[in-house]
Formats: sequence, structure tokens, C-alpha cells
Amino acid sequence: MPAALHPQPDSSTTGRHIPALDGVRGIAVILVLICHLFWSDGAPAGGHLLHFVAQFRAAGWVGVDLFFVLSGFLITGILYDTLPARHFFRNFYARRILRIFPLYYGVFALLLLITSILGEHWSRSLFSYLTYTDNLHIKIHIPPTNAPWVNINHFWSLMVEEQFYLCWPLLVFLLRSRRRIAIAAILGALASLAVRLTLVHIGLSAHAPFLLYSWTPSCLDGLFLGALLAMAVRSRLRDRVLALSLPVLLACAAVIAALWYTHSGFEPDHSTVVATWGTFVLVIGFTAFTAATLRAGTLSQKAASDPTLRFFGRYSYGLYVYHYTIAGLINGHLRPILLAHTGSKFLSVLIPGLIALALSVAVAWLSFTFYESRFLLLKKRFHDHSRRPKLHEFVAEPPALH
Repeated sequence: MPAALHPQPDSSTTGRHIPALDGVRGIAVILVLICHLFWSDGAPAGGHLLHFVAQFRAAGWVGVDLFFVLSGFLITGILYDTLPARHFFRNFYARRILRIFPLYYGVFALLLLITSILGEHWSRSLFSYLTYTDNLHIKIHIPPTNAPWVNINHFWSLMVEEQFYLCWPLLVFLLRSRRRIAIAAILGALASLAVRLTLVHIGLSAHAPFLLYSWTPSCLDGLFLGALLAMAVRSRLRDRVLALSLPVLLACAAVIAALWYTHSGFEPDHSTVVATWGTFVLVIGFTAFTAATLRAGTLSQKAASDPTLRFFGRYSYGLYVYHYTIAGLINGHLRPILLAHTGSKFLSVLIPGLIALALSVAVAWLSFTFYESRFLLLKKRFHDHSRRPKLHEFVAEPPALH
């Protein structure tokens, strides 16, 4: 392919590219793909192994929280590193718009065109999708379209991030110092947990469980803990934080395993403990995992630098946007046919899921190569020329060999 179709990551704001973080993003999107593409009921007929596989599939929603932690970490680092820049807000928002809007609104334009040709209709809630506000509704919102194959329910997470991108830069600009930004991040994470606990206490979550995981005030702790990590690795506490990352990760994994065992899985819809404290422990663990991947030469970084994970991370945005609708097109037609001909529920879930995965990867690659990359090339016009150190300069050096 021509070099122009594969632009190198722009290091004007983030510093030298860190491949392991692509791998972290790849892990996040793979978890979501497993959850969505291989959906089935939570109680399959079969032995303990099949039940565990079903529970693992259902727990793939945690990939969204890993996305949130990584986004909070990278975005806050970019904001802090570029504070001395002349065009702080212009550069940040221009670069975000060029990365996010072309694909997001391009997909809506394509869906509107296709559904119009097919005679399908859209509801008034389309406006809330186009303004990134649909997830702010307290009551369950009506579907945006009557086209059964269109699935954009997962766009709530893109809305959460966009709302964060809209407000957080102003607060970082006003606070300016690492210490004040870190305190704000801690308070924000605790406030998000408090919102979830309050929703459970007043009983509102019983009628609208989605509020515990997709309503913006209740799902910001991952973004804020990622922001806290961004400040920690830029402080004198860097080495201590990175050294503690593995013990903290293992401790969180033990707690999550215990919750998994006692609650027959790790699903917020089935357990308010998982949706409140469990999610908080989860994002702490993901923050520790992100920190662990920053330690050069360690097992965590080597694992996250795997080429396959980095591939999925590179195309994660397109994969996330496209996959659910592609699955809707495939599953609605192929699952009943396979079930009727094979009599195997397992195969009727596995085969369409794998086909949807392959198509999602192909569409995401084509989208990035021939569409998104055109806009990404424009990001170079919004360089940061400040001399403040960038992310790679805060990452620990490989351990010395003796």
C-alpha cells in the first residue's frame, strides 16, 4: 500500500509511540467483540466448561471500562503535556474532531441512506445520537430506528467519552498543576462510585439497571483513574507507582475472581455489588494493568506488544463502531438456518460470530485505510510546539541486566 494510506502515529502531542498501549486497546476491543458477536443465553445446556465460557463471553463488557481507563490516561496526558502550547483548545479539539467525527457521522450518513432506500424509519431519538446525548436520558429511550439489523446501542460509550472530552480539558486548563489535576481525578472517581451506590440505595437502578453502567455520571471512574495514572507517571512517584502496578493488579484480579464465583459471573445487570464496588475494583485493576504495560522489558509490556493485539488496537475504533450492525445482519439470517440444519446451538452461535468477526475486521481495515486516514493526515496541521516532555519520557527504562 502507498505510505500515505498508513500514516505513522502523530507524536506531536503524545510523544514517541508506545506499541504496548495499542495492545491494551486491542485487548479492550477483543473483549467487546467476544461479548457482542457470540451472544447467547446465559444458561447454556452443557457442563461446567460451557457455563464458564458463557460467563466469560458475558463478562466481555469490561472491555469498555478498559477503553475508558486508557482514554483517560492518554487524553489527560496530552492535555497536561500541551498546556504551554499557544493554541491549547484549538489543537486538542481539532485533533479529536478529526479522529472521531468522520467515522461517527459517516456511519450515520450511510445508515440513513440505506434505511431510506429500504423504507425504514428513524425516531426522534436520532437527534440525541447525533448530539452524543442519548445516554443522558434517565428513562429507557425508544430505539432510534425500526430497522432490526441496525444496532448502535453500544454508542453510549462513545457518548460518555465525547462528553468527557468536552468538559475535562477546561478543568485541566484551570487546574494546571499535577497535584490539583490528580486530586480532581480522585474526587471524580469517588463521585462516580457514589452515584452508583446512591442509585442502588434509592431503588432507581432496579427499574433502570442501565443507569449503573451507561449513564455518564455513574461510569466516569475509569476515565478519572486513567487521568490519575497520567499524572502519577509524570511525578516523582512514577517508579513507585509502576512498581506497585503488578501487586495491585493481582489483588484486584483476586477480588474479581471472588465476585465472579459468588455471583455466578461478572455481570452488572445481575448483581448490584458487581455494578458498584465490583466495577470500581475492575477499573482500579485496569489502571494497574495499563501502568504495568509502561514498564519497559517486563512481561506485561511484552504481552501487550503482541502484533495481533496491536493490529486489533490500531483498528479498534472502526471495529467498535461497525461490528454490532454487521452482527445484526449476519445473525438474524444465518443463526436460524444453521440451527435448523445442524441442530447445534453451539455451531449456530460460533459460525455466524466468526463470520461477523472477519467481516468487521475487513470493514474496519477498509474504513481506516481509505476513509479515516485521510482525515488523520490533517492532524499534522495542529502540532504542539511546546517543549514540555511527552509520555515516552516518563516511561521507566528496561531493568538493568546483571
